[in-house]
Amino acid sequence: MSLWPEAGPFIDQITEPDQMTMARYSHGSLRKTWGERIVFIGDAAHRASPQLGQGANMALLDAAVLAQALETLSSDQALPAYGRARRRHVGVYQAISAMFTPAYQSESRWLPVLRDNVLFPVSRVPPMPALLSRLISGTLTPSGAP
Repeated sequence: MSLWPEAGPFIDQITEPDQMTMARYSHGSLRKTWGERIVFIGDAAHRASPQLGQGANMALLDAAVLAQALETLSSDQALPAYGRARRRHVGVYQAISAMFTPAYQSESRWLPVLRDNVLFPVSRVPPMPALLSRLISGTLTPSGAP
């Protein structure tokens, strides 16, 4: 409440745990990210837990690769090329997200201690800040090209 007092009226409505919903995350991708007159990008094409904050980045990278495919390939080649081009990049980010999920979404007592007291200090030692910047910006691995 001290961080966001305006949320008070909403928080005050929660009086018992049954009013809450447990967040459950899974990672996966559509086998085929396109169909007749439709293309799926972002979370509609590939889901992951939000630990890396990559939902918007992945959707924008999908859109950029799709646009490039549509500009450079015939219409019957562009959509399959888009799907193939994004598969590796998305897979890497889903794997990293899956690795981080237990540190944020489990009932473990030792994972948060490890995260806060080991991983956080290590994150400040070069070259980790640069590596983490590339991870968060979505440029850790090539985003794919058709």
